[in-house]
Amino acid sequence: MYIERRKILTTFAILAVLLSLTVHTRAAFPGANGKIAFASDRDGNEEIYVMNADGSGVTRLTNNAASDFDPTWSPDGTKIAFASYRDGNGEIYVMSADGSGVTRLTNDPGADDWPAWSPDGSKIAFMGYRDGDWEIYVMNADGTSVAKLTDNADQDECPNWSPDGTKIVFDSDRDGDYEIYIMNASGSGVTQLTDNSEYDWTAVWSPDGTKIAFFTGRDGNGEIYVMNADGSSQSDLTSNPAYDELPDWQPTDITPPVVSDVARSPQQPQPADAVIVTATVTDVGFGLKTVTLRYSTDGGATWTDVAMTVSTGSTYTGTIPAKPEGTAVQFKVKAEDKAGNTVESTVTSYTSKALIFGIEPMLFYALIGGLVVVVVVVVVVLLVVRKPKAPPTPAYAPTPAAPAAAPPTAFCPTCGTPIPTGTVFCPKCGRRIQ
Repeated sequence: MYIERRKILTTFAILAVLLSLTVHTRAAFPGANGKIAFASDRDGNEEIYVMNADGSGVTRLTNNAASDFDPTWSPDGTKIAFASYRDGNGEIYVMSADGSGVTRLTNDPGADDWPAWSPDGSKIAFMGYRDGDWEIYVMNADGTSVAKLTDNADQDECPNWSPDGTKIVFDSDRDGDYEIYIMNASGSGVTQLTDNSEYDWTAVWSPDGTKIAFFTGRDGNGEIYVMNADGSSQSDLTSNPAYDELPDWQPTDITPPVVSDVARSPQQPQPADAVIVTATVTDVGFGLKTVTLRYSTDGGATWTDVAMTVSTGSTYTGTIPAKPEGTAVQFKVKAEDKAGNTVESTVTSYTSKALIFGIEPMLFYALIGGLVVVVVVVVVVLLVVRKPKAPPTPAYAPTPAAPAAAPPTAFCPTCGTPIPTGTVFCPKCGRRIQ
């Protein structure tokens, strides 16, 4: 490792020997995906590896001729920051959790090491040897806006954020040996927490922010100590003639998964239909353990569990078998993460019904009855409209004319032709009648 900074304790019973410019190495605790990142020189130089929390599935993430070391997960488990000597001196790099997308965040002729993410993932604190000794720096998670938080003639190193992101704990030899210090995240308010003639190093916060663990040589060899966050009540957790160092707290995941967008298909199942239930399920902690579809056909007295599987992305799918006509089915989705946090969606229900042309029977018959009524009404209206109407009665009735009297009839004495009254000559023979 660059500027090989191994804190060697030949014998703390006599004298603790400090090699200046030493570096502490560490393994990153499980991220949101439940894995452990660590550095190893198993291929001839240090590289970053990742494995499952039980030690299985070891995978190498980096492959570089120079050393990569000090990996640490981003809070959401999607990225790993680490230090590397690949450009000739130590710099801070970041990559995706699968080892892809490696990006250098710092670029300084001095050495940078020990990256530490802020709890919200927006910043990274680190120790830099830029001004002739180690100081604590902070930058945005993309490498921009680098700021020096400490400025001391002695060594300040190994920063770690408090869980609420308001403070940073670090170790420093500013009083002649290494002690544990704390300061605000802005670099102000530096306070010494330990004061011992031996060496105290690499402090880490408990998940609730009330305690700080660190390792020390104060009893003659490396031991793990714990104290309150204000430096009080310091106690030895290990007491062993062997060397104990680099403590780290087991992460706490108290955030349950999130279940959303629960849907079923078909919307109105028939007795022959199995129902496909889908839901979007996510978790920001250690990752999902199980996603279960639970359904009941007795009003919630008992529930049947069906394992849901990932279909695409964060979408999980489960199936409720077909149920007889008239069966009322209630269902919900339950998710559990690897920390044991559980959540259930609200209960949704449906009733299995036989449909006619995709319509419920009662509604279908109601529609048919309504249609018949409409047809009858239309026919009646049409018949009424087409019935002949009597002519309007006049305002007054005129007096009818008296019928004309039938004219008397005479006959021509010559030819016998009928002669109308008043005729002078016979229209046939021309004889004068009168």
